[in-house]
Amino acid sequence: MKRGKGRTIAILLVAISAVGAAAAGCARKDVKHEVVATVNGEDIRVVDLRERLGVPAGVFAVTDLPVERKKEGLDRLVAGRLLAQEGRSRGLDNTPEFKEIFRQNEQGALIGALLRKEIEAKVQVDDGDKEVQAEVARLKETKGAESDADILARSKRKVAEARVRKVQEELLSTARKETGATMDNALIGRIGKGESVPDNAVLATAGEEKVLYGDVKKALQGLVKGGGLPGTPDLSRDPGMIANVTERELVGKSLSAYAKKQGIPGTDGYKTARQDLERNILIGMVADNVLAKGATVTDKEIEAAYKEHEKEMVQNGKKVPLAAVKGQIRDFLLNDRRRKALDAYVAELKAKAKITVNDPVLAKV
Repeated sequence: MKRGKGRTIAILLVAISAVGAAAAGCARKDVKHEVVATVNGEDIRVVDLRERLGVPAGVFAVTDLPVERKKEGLDRLVAGRLLAQEGRSRGLDNTPEFKEIFRQNEQGALIGALLRKEIEAKVQVDDGDKEVQAEVARLKETKGAESDADILARSKRKVAEARVRKVQEELLSTARKETGATMDNALIGRIGKGESVPDNAVLATAGEEKVLYGDVKKALQGLVKGGGLPGTPDLSRDPGMIANVTERELVGKSLSAYAKKQGIPGTDGYKTARQDLERNILIGMVADNVLAKGATVTDKEIEAAYKEHEKEMVQNGKKVPLAAVKGQIRDFLLNDRRRKALDAYVAELKAKAKITVNDPVLAKV
């Protein structure tokens, strides 16, 4: 979860994976809605797990994946449900922080709902599909120890992935055209030459949406957390980096503007995407606000970690001093400590929770 105004967005696949249980599938229509597990009465469906396993919008089955991988993915989904439920029980969803994070990330819900709508309409794959059968024939020529069922699953995956990519490309092209998305390359060039440009300067537009230089600067500053090493160039003056971040932001702006134009905010798909976004925010808030605040790292621990990796602390043939990387080491150690604390906390929640897993349905994922 990106939590600042200068966030960057992994526009297409991340947005798809945020849409949840109403997404499309290419197995029988009822399968994707089957319940694979419940957590304190809250359902986890087949499509949720498929998405967790990297399937955009759950558009194809992953019957070729080992059951251990599916169980690991399901365990992470269970942990997420428990953390979100804990967040609601603590009233975190009624706090100003929650509302602000939601406001900053609502664009992703719009994009996810728009993508789901397109995929439901355009991506359908079944066993008898001509492209699937052609891929099956190709794979059988080099068949190793794979079963026919695994070959069919791999073939459906490849065809579905190609069709999803096509939907993404066509949707982005349409969104750019319909919103008149443009980027001011001349202004970006002037920034690169050292010209003074205010933070409210508009680097790109899509409909009524704007990408401001100040937001791009914040995103670039986030790439060098801790200030960077001595001599690190100012990325907010690098025209190439500015253009890259502006382009990513423009993709999000054009897709969200097009989603609004298509009436997505009033649809059931958008309601589902909102629910998923709210859940993800709560997960992050529980991790950050409940667990992480008490975590500390001492200077001695930082020094010990530096010495352990001292041979790797080299830049341009010179040893990087501890002072230059102290912040990064502190962040690494803090994150590791917080992860372990979160794992322990989830274990406590599991011990008190009512969790059921439907193994026959898990096999259909």
